[in-house]
Amino acid sequence: MQQISQRVMQTSVDMTLKIIYHRMMKINELVSRYRTKLGFVFAALFIIMARPTVLGMTVGMPIGIAGLLIRLWASGYIRKNKELSMDGPYSYTRNPLYVGSFFIGLGVSIMGSCIIFIVLFLTGFYFVYASVIRDEEKGLIELFGGSFLDYKSKVPAFFPRVKPVRLSKDFDLRLVVKHEEYNAWLGFAAMVVLLYLKYHFHLYSLCPL
Repeated sequence: MQQISQRVMQTSVDMTLKIIYHRMMKINELVSRYRTKLGFVFAALFIIMARPTVLGMTVGMPIGIAGLLIRLWASGYIRKNKELSMDGPYSYTRNPLYVGSFFIGLGVSIMGSCIIFIVLFLTGFYFVYASVIRDEEKGLIELFGGSFLDYKSKVPAFFPRVKPVRLSKDFDLRLVVKHEEYNAWLGFAAMVVLLYLKYHFHLYSLCPL
């Protein structure tokens, strides 16, 4: 009787965990699909919560600029859906654009000097982009097959390797313009200005920590 009871309980727990997992996956898919629109909501929430300080701005700004430069570097090598990008930063990590976005977001979050928002950013970034990367790589396997699988076996998804896997072709500035990478710079500049104004005029912040 006891064994039957334990089996029933274990089955119930397994079913509950499966339901929770599937619901989390659906939420994750929705967030990934609408991440651009949610980004604007996230930015508005950030401005409301931010309480910028000189220290936060001094530390965060170089981190954000580093992220912008990584994205710019990556944009000069990517030809979406035409050829597999393996040059430049793609020789170190499979997703340099997202690495750049991470540093931009981290830098801006630090400039806001709100610990809660920094934690929210780190958590949100992981859950959103883990799903995005997984979905995009399914498409890359369909497009490039074995070539991508071989590349995937040599280059990490996010954290860069120390040495590149191959010598790179020349950087193409026209691709940067084509991908409208200047929008990231404009967005970052707008955040810096808004944070400076909030700091200068001592505007109210909702951040408790």
